[in-house]
Amino acid sequence: MSRSADDRVRRAESLAQEATADLAKERDNALALEKEKLGLERTIKELNSRVLDLEATALSRDAGSSRRLEARVEELSTQLDNETKEKLEIQKNARKTDRVIRELQFQLGERDKQKQRYEEETDKWEQKLKRMKSQLEELETSESNLQLSKRRAEREANEYRDRALRFEKENEKLKMRIDRAASAF
Repeated sequence: MSRSADDRVRRAESLAQEATADLAKERDNALALEKEKLGLERTIKELNSRVLDLEATALSRDAGSSRRLEARVEELSTQLDNETKEKLEIQKNARKTDRVIRELQFQLGERDKQKQRYEEETDKWEQKLKRMKSQLEELETSESNLQLSKRRAEREANEYRDRALRFEKENEKLKMRIDRAASAF
């Protein structure tokens, strides 16, 4: 029973370690995406300012390059939106992972408490078993002593019976002598 609890605790610890490692990776990814986002925002600002500059110069040039720049700005804006969505998803996953880690840590704590209770209960039962074994040994010793005393008492009783029979026989013989001697007078 204790072995399976230990196995479950080890598995939970392993899952917690894996979840912690995954969380660290997700946080690193989130930081990298945040840096990229800031870089892209700077790039967008720079491009917007360049677009404004180019638009000013492009007015004198052809309208086709203006459209290309607008398309590029739109592309960069879409890319920024996509990366922002990815970052939000990563943050959401990181929160879920944190919640799972906390739950696993709580379960580990509860299992440790349960394991400690089982160990304490096992210790109590082992102490009770030792006391009972000691009492049993004392009772067996006492029984052995009583058996010896019983045998001794039976032997003495047999000896007394044998003596009593001998005395009765001698008494009968003496009575018979006395009766013969009395009838002879």
